[in-house]
Amino acid sequence: MSDTFPALHDQHLKPIAPESLRPAFSTHKPRILILYGSLREVSYSRLLSFEVRRLLERLGCEVRIFDPAGLPLPDEAPVSHPKVNELRELTQWSEGHVWISPERHGAMTGIMKAQIDWIPLSIGSVRPTQGKTLAVMEVSGGSQSFNAVNQLRILGRWMRMLTIPNQSSVAKAFQEFDADGRMKP
Repeated sequence: MSDTFPALHDQHLKPIAPESLRPAFSTHKPRILILYGSLREVSYSRLLSFEVRRLLERLGCEVRIFDPAGLPLPDEAPVSHPKVNELRELTQWSEGHVWISPERHGAMTGIMKAQIDWIPLSIGSVRPTQGKTLAVMEVSGGSQSFNAVNQLRILGRWMRMLTIPNQSSVAKAFQEFDADGRMKP
């Protein structure tokens, strides 16, 4: 070994306890935020968000669904707007997200994109979404497509989220829910 880098001797190294390498265990249920991208009275993305909430709660998660009604367009209002504050606080609270958008004109809806655009890219030097898990889903009125989920996946990556590989696309969503708004088996 060169004189510049003297050899390390075992007596200079302190043993590392394996438990010190494990991440800390959470003391609360996993916190999941669901965003959906429609304001329609009968919104299949909202109905799907309720189904997702039921499943996640059954799996032991604490779930909150953000209602986008009343959220202004980005740059239309100050960040102090109550709906913007609500969304940002829920983002800080959450440890994972589920984004569910209808596909409209081959893309996610503007309502979905507005919610994502109001989530700040950074607070100080950290992105509030960085390292959080993201699941992406879409509903379509016609045949199955993956345009909206592909766009959501790109946005999640841009926001440094860990997007899970599985995704859901519900084709002909109007046929997939019963009269009570529950998803059919």
